[in-house]
Amino acid sequence: MRKRSEGRPVIGVALGSGAARGWAHVGVLEALDELGVEVTVQAGCSVGALVSAARHLGIWEEFQRWAVGIGSFASWSSFAYGFGRGGLVDPGPAFEAFREHDRLIEDLDRPWGAVATDLATGQEVWLTRGSVLDACRASAAVPMLLHAAQHQVGDKVRWLIDGAATNPVPVSLARALGADRVISVDLNTTGRVLERFDRPTGRAVVPVEMPHIPGETIMPRSVADFLKGTKNTIDRELAMMKAKSAAQPHFLETVVATLDIVQAQLSEARAQIEVADVRITPDMADCPPGAFDRFEDYRGIGYEATMALSDEIEALVSPDGADSAGAADRGRL
Repeated sequence: MRKRSEGRPVIGVALGSGAARGWAHVGVLEALDELGVEVTVQAGCSVGALVSAARHLGIWEEFQRWAVGIGSFASWSSFAYGFGRGGLVDPGPAFEAFREHDRLIEDLDRPWGAVATDLATGQEVWLTRGSVLDACRASAAVPMLLHAAQHQVGDKVRWLIDGAATNPVPVSLARALGADRVISVDLNTTGRVLERFDRPTGRAVVPVEMPHIPGETIMPRSVADFLKGTKNTIDRELAMMKAKSAAQPHFLETVVATLDIVQAQLSEARAQIEVADVRITPDMADCPPGAFDRFEDYRGIGYEATMALSDEIEALVSPDGADSAGAADRGRL
């Protein structure tokens, strides 16, 4: 438990889940640095655990270089593929790339923790002891996509999956780790849903432009008409196939949309109960959670969303903010 110094509150951040959207957390933390905010406590879920761990392990620059490169085809060689353990991808090899920097959570200079979900009980699990990388690995085990993780919890070995299944933005964990004031970052308030199904019912119209045949002006009329008719038929068939494909959900997009919907509903419900002092909600509506190659875009979104709340954040960390913090805490009891 950390104590206030010079009358200032102990500041914690709760970094939420979001897969590739988690690159926005990098921009958030950089903006907090620029604002002079001393973050003492960090709690993360899934990619939020990974980003915050990079700071605590002193591999911030190395992590960002890895994140920038992960969108390239070559980088995916650091993952292993195969059905098993409840997912398609084994991310273990990628975590092993940073193993030499790993530390025990209890040996870190500042409080840190990750949240995961126990498959045996359905309960959230706070990972506050043991290997930092193993905690990140368990917290980020996205159901159906990444393998579940075996993890020592107390005196038992548990199968753990993504903390987003129970606590997508772990404000409660940040407070338990000693934060007086918590800044939360929720990346799923404007998730991607399948908007193409939100349309009036009725017969679909598939427009196809009239084809142009190069050199048709010098061809015999019958030949030109035959070629245009053939191309028109092919274009219509292709357009119809595309329309039929878009008329029903596909496997992976349904998985992504489902996870987005569940996380958004759950994080909103918990936000009403476990109230953060400042809640940062970057607009990620046009940010697919699988677009790992958009590191710079997502980092910029996180930075701008944080700077937009700079007045609230600066007021939060002031000595007066510490006084109001005590009053707010008493009001919640």
